[in-house]
Amino acid sequence: MSKLRRVGIIGGMGPLATVDLYQKIISNTPATKDQDHIPLIIDNYPQIEDRTGFILGKNESPLPKLIESATRLKNAGCEAICMSCNTAHYFIDDIKKNVDIKFLHIAEITVNSIIKNYPNLKKIAVLATIGTNKAKIYENILIKNNLICVQIPDEINQLLMSCIYDGVKAGKTNLFVDKFKKVVDSINADLFIAGCTEIPILTPLIESNKIFVDPTLELAKAIVSFSKGECDY
Repeated sequence: MSKLRRVGIIGGMGPLATVDLYQKIISNTPATKDQDHIPLIIDNYPQIEDRTGFILGKNESPLPKLIESATRLKNAGCEAICMSCNTAHYFIDDIKKNVDIKFLHIAEITVNSIIKNYPNLKKIAVLATIGTNKAKIYENILIKNNLICVQIPDEINQLLMSCIYDGVKAGKTNLFVDKFKKVVDSINADLFIAGCTEIPILTPLIESNKIFVDPTLELAKAIVSFSKGECDY
């Protein structure tokens, strides 16, 4: 077997989302023994300032700590890095300016997967933090690929934010399942992108015939492919 490339994860945004990504990397690695698994370094750094809070002008910039984490991962021997936090991709260009390393971009990877696997679906709704949507992290890439990004009303976005922050991040996921189902049922779309790393924790808990794409899962599969040398992204 050829040498596997080491990948770094800027983690802790939030901790459960980081665990979710790691679990999906393991689950999507074809392995018959320990040595077949992907070499990873996770820099779990929950002290990174809230990304949406900064975008909305409520707290200090997380950029210095993001650069610090990316630098630490590069110095530890990683050949590519990534973040499970969607909103943090708002800072990706500035991170790249300061740290010369390949970056596996969760939104680009996800949209490419949608185009490949659902070529006839055009109306895409992004379930994400207000920060992610305001920064157009997915919207710009969807439009670039001639897809429609469904606009979600403010009151529905606020309810979704409550599911993310008051629910999953606060360790009260089960109390917000009905509210999350209300969010999904109120949006007319062909496909939903679970565009916040807390959303894939909620989606398995509701009964729905909607099509969901999990960016965390798509990123996990991309990490495996990159590490094995199958794709450079």
